Amino acid sequence: MDAESQDPVLSLDPGTVAALEASGWHPGRRVDVSAEVQALEARGYVTSRTVLGFLESFSGLRVEPVNEQGPNFINGEPFIADPVGVGNRHQDEAVAIGSALNGAWFPIGWWLSYSHVFMERSGALVACANGLIWSLGDTPLAGLDFMVRADRPLVCVHAPAGVRPWPDSV
Repeated sequence: MDAESQDPVLSLDPGTVAALEASGWHPGRRVDVSAEVQALEARGYVTSRTVLGFLESFSGLRVEPVNEQGPNFINGEPFIADPVGVGNRHQDEAVAIGSALNGAWFPIGWWLSYSHVFMERSGALVACANGLIWSLGDTPLAGLDFMVRADRPLVCVHAPAGVRPWPDSV
């Protein structure tokens, strides 16, 4: 087998792979993100090999959902991999996520209702908006698959004091 056919992304649901390919992704895709990562690290963000690998594969893509009706939410917006767009303006959210969930969180992009997507050094993905934090997946590919397929309930893992979690528990 050649290196491209071994790309772990190809193990995702075929609908997710098709959405990625429609957005411009291909097996073996590697984008130079060194300038963006250096700029964000200069702002205090901490990266990891897992974060870098994800950004090298997906940075700059706009991936449309293949399933807009999730079990407890409407998934009608794309995932947009734009670490600088999120990171330059939302460092306070990365700090809040770290306080609520522990870890160092790096900006990845935008998703549902233009929530801000962050990745922990281990690869866990969350989205954050208005103080609410939603778990997207414990691994980068699980989170990506969820943002595209909406194949399980959206779970709010943190809400600030006095703010009602959304969506309600299922």
